[in-house]
Amino acid sequence: MKLLNNFNTKLAKYRKNAKKFSKNISTNVGTSLTTSHNDGLASMKLPVTRPQALRMQIISDSDHYHSYFTSRTDVPNNEEYLEKPTKFLQKATKDNFMYEGHFHEAVGKILLIAQCFAMMPVRGVTSSHPRYLSFSWTHIRTIYCLIFITCSAVDSIIAVYKVLNAPITFNNIEPMIFRIAILIVCVSALNLARKWPELMVQWHSLEQQLPEYSSQKEKRRMADKIRMVFFVGMILSLAEHLLSVTQAIYFAARCGATDDPVKNFLLIASDHLFYIFPYSYLLGWYGKLLNVMSTFIWNYMDVFVMIMSIGLTYMFKRVNENLEKFKNKQMPAVFWAERRVQYRNVCILCEKVDNAISMITMVSFSNNLYFICVQLLKSRNNMSSAVSMVYFYFSLVFLFLRSLAVSLYSAAIYDESRKPLRVLRSVPKESWCLEVKRFATEISSDLVALSGMKFFHLTRKLVLSVAGTIVTYELVLIQFYEPTDLWDCKSLLKNFKHQKLLASGK
Repeated sequence: MKLLNNFNTKLAKYRKNAKKFSKNISTNVGTSLTTSHNDGLASMKLPVTRPQALRMQIISDSDHYHSYFTSRTDVPNNEEYLEKPTKFLQKATKDNFMYEGHFHEAVGKILLIAQCFAMMPVRGVTSSHPRYLSFSWTHIRTIYCLIFITCSAVDSIIAVYKVLNAPITFNNIEPMIFRIAILIVCVSALNLARKWPELMVQWHSLEQQLPEYSSQKEKRRMADKIRMVFFVGMILSLAEHLLSVTQAIYFAARCGATDDPVKNFLLIASDHLFYIFPYSYLLGWYGKLLNVMSTFIWNYMDVFVMIMSIGLTYMFKRVNENLEKFKNKQMPAVFWAERRVQYRNVCILCEKVDNAISMITMVSFSNNLYFICVQLLKSRNNMSSAVSMVYFYFSLVFLFLRSLAVSLYSAAIYDESRKPLRVLRSVPKESWCLEVKRFATEISSDLVALSGMKFFHLTRKLVLSVAGTIVTYELVLIQFYEPTDLWDCKSLLKNFKHQKLLASGK
């Protein structure tokens, strides 16, 4: 009986100290877990000689650890610290449809789709926080990207070889320019993937310092716009490619170089490969698969420049919308100092992004300029069928709209970076101070915009400059260009004869 009374006394004392420990943890959530745990155990002085008391202590400590982690509010996701395994298929909750307004979460799924076509081999693109992003040369994504770059390099060499061993015309040079542009973009995207984790961590850190969103609708704006641009761009590019395939099938059926319609189609789709190698069914479909992936990348590089421009534009919008709330109001100097620092940090981020994607921007604009000139020149040719006419003019209009969209979305960065001047010019004279003057001077003197390898900056003036350049080039090219039938059977029959020579070994 005496032993039982002693045990009950010690148990009551343990429970009293356990309540103290729980209260200590709940009132000191901001302190580290190790310090709180050691302090709590030091204040308990519990007897742990009996097995029953030891088991009760372990169970109680486990409960306190669980309650401590679930009460944390300074971490993005409590479940990660509890190490709960995520289910592959699970019921959607309200949190799945909520946004925090971060650029990383807005582009995650878009980058995941791009990885299917050997672009941006970064791990963790759909994670909740950019700190989980990583790049590895030995990962399957990177190996897949390197394989495609190797295949694209070989494909470009074959295209160059065909151009050098045939008469140089616009029709012959166009596939070579297309494949070289794809190769440069893929290498640039691989280099960008190495920098992407660090860039996104800096981007996310800056987003945390900007003025907060006032509603969930504002948090969704950037993500909705980015996904709308990606969806529309990819749907139109898919429609253009399907029209291209339809036109090639019609061309192959009409010419009838062989009795096999599939062979006729592959001779058109992969004509540069069969210029060197004998005809092969697998080689033909390999060339077509490479063409599909290249077409996606060709359209994706424009969409990617637009997406990056939208992300930077919304960074400036957050600063501008916050400044508009204090327009014509008397604010202290410290307020303008904080806003100037926020604006300067966004400008620094814009410069880092420009250094990372400037090669892709350069290829995008130069490629669009070249193909617009070529397509306008081809419009003087004879159209052999209604299918060819529909494909040609749809491709031409889509190329115009895509180039214009890239220019306007990119120019929006410069436009948003100049808007704070309107607020600063309306500052009351009572609030005018040195910080306001410094802020206005920085905005007026700095050129904040994306560029193409620092050769040109993407502003609205560039659109007029490009339009004038296109007109000048067209006037020169028309003088030396002779209209022909773009879709005649001569080229297919010529390739077919070349295949017979390859097969016979001559």
